[in-house]
Amino acid sequence: MEKTYPLIARQSITMRWGDMDAVGHLNNTYYFRYLEQIRLDWLESLGHGIDPEGEGPVLASTSCTFRKELTYPADVEVTIELEKLGRSSVCLRHHFYRKGDADTVYAYADVTLVWVNYREGKAVPVPADIRAVLEQAVAHHEAGHA
Repeated sequence: MEKTYPLIARQSITMRWGDMDAVGHLNNTYYFRYLEQIRLDWLESLGHGIDPEGEGPVLASTSCTFRKELTYPADVEVTIELEKLGRSSVCLRHHFYRKGDADTVYAYADVTLVWVNYREGKAVPVPADIRAVLEQAVAHHEAGHA
């Protein structure tokens, strides 16, 4: 059984016809685009939109494991889960589901974000309010698995 991680958010994205590849599956590059979009939406919901003059996350690493093909039409539900919270980094786990099929993981991905001062290119601490949201998710997860 796969390890579970604290759930931070879950978002639905409607797959478009043009997101498919030549064999009728969601093109592998779109998994990464969907991940980017849900992270941006999540950060914006916390008041942390991307500001090139300020501080924010940069993508340090990402990977995706494809388990079952997603085909059009579909609403794709993607989770944001916390694997690890560091001083200036956040490691996230994502699961892809087809809306209405919560039991099948179509893919899962790992992402590491590092908070930086964009002008200086130097790592900075994860903002306190984001850290608080992540720590609250951990506490809720641990309470549910105690």
